[in-house]
Amino acid sequence: MTSNTEARDPEFTDPESKKNPAKPVLIGASIVAVIALAASVWFGIGWKSAATDQNIADVRDSALAGAQQAAINLSSVDSANLDGSLDTMMSSVTGDEMTNYLDETRSSISDEQRNSGRKITAEVIGSSLTELNVDDKTATAVLIVANLTTGPDDTAPERSRAVMRMFLQDVDGTWKVNKLLPVGDRAPIGDDNARVYNQPADGTATDPNATADPSAPADPSAPADPSAPADPNATADPSAPAAVPDTSAGP
Repeated sequence: MTSNTEARDPEFTDPESKKNPAKPVLIGASIVAVIALAASVWFGIGWKSAATDQNIADVRDSALAGAQQAAINLSSVDSANLDGSLDTMMSSVTGDEMTNYLDETRSSISDEQRNSGRKITAEVIGSSLTELNVDDKTATAVLIVANLTTGPDDTAPERSRAVMRMFLQDVDGTWKVNKLLPVGDRAPIGDDNARVYNQPADGTATDPNATADPSAPADPSAPADPSAPADPNATADPSAPAAVPDTSAGP
């Protein structure tokens, strides 16, 4: 007896009748891997950008702090210890131009300067970086420095302000000056910088808005004010002519 059903090869699989169950799983895993890769690249770029910005900010802060300290070191001088002052200055500079200048300054110090009793202390009252090159480790800064100069006990202190343009180089983690340029002239500050009003020929300054001081002595050369009341406490001037009595009035 024969069967109408044909025998099939057990190793034969009809691709249309039976799909591979692992294929959707592989496709899904591939999509997840692509998304994960894209996310890692995206967040990696963002992290790198944030890290770069933070690094630039740190370098900027370090350069500005170095410029401020260098300005103080280069502006402070104590005649009682000039060699120590110059050593401090030398620690803040780099390059032949600045080191040679300080060496020449040291060799030209006189005994009079050492014994002058003068001292200059400095304070930075304004500063800003105008240029910064992170790759070359260079920067440029503009600083305003207030100086207080004191001397012997009988010498009044002097206050002044200086503006400087500073070119800096990072040397082994320390920002040092390789060039220094003054901006304008040193100017007095504080009480010594009083405003000058009209300047007469005798060199005395007068304020046109000032009120008269009643306790000040009178100017003998000034003309008398006829509208001013007489001073009852004033003494008679013996050189003045006597008053003529009024005879028109009765006794």
